[in-house]
Amino acid sequence: MSAVDVPFGCEDFTGSVAASARRLGSGVAQIPPLVAASEFLFGPLAPLGIADSVHKIAVVRSATLTCALRQRITELSALNPNWDDECARPVKSDVLADVVEALRRFAQRTSDFREPFLAPTFDGFVQMEWHDKKRSLEIEAVERGWSVVGTMIGNDGEHHYFTIECERSNFQRLENFYEWFLGIELLWPSL
Repeated sequence: MSAVDVPFGCEDFTGSVAASARRLGSGVAQIPPLVAASEFLFGPLAPLGIADSVHKIAVVRSATLTCALRQRITELSALNPNWDDECARPVKSDVLADVVEALRRFAQRTSDFREPFLAPTFDGFVQMEWHDKKRSLEIEAVERGWSVVGTMIGNDGEHHYFTIECERSNFQRLENFYEWFLGIELLWPSL
């Protein structure tokens, strides 16, 4: 079965979403399932470039998230250049698509899914934040992949900080950090 024959919503997203869009192709004639969905969701057909394809994949795939998260994804995708009046860049489509993919995986992995605070960064990336009484987790998409910071208040009342970076396509690693935040994993996931 080729990428064109794969039913819409069943694409292989083991790598980054941008890489998946490249595998699907960028022309309208090459991705009929996406075209049908995008015509329904976004209006008349027009030739799609890679960035447009990735953007539409992110918005369509966010449909499985909560209403509040879908709304925030849409808001982030609509940011214009200079959205902060200090020369900030709009959120990059591939970054937004990878954030959506990570959130979808977190929601599918546990029944205790907690919505993060999503914030754009000035350079076109996104940060996801979760805060609890004892732990916090911040995952930021960065040029090199993901920058992950965890904070935990130990039994001694001291704050313990953990940092690590991982590749953008390593969603399994991100799931481990999310499980650490939830308390499913007791130790900070290292190498």
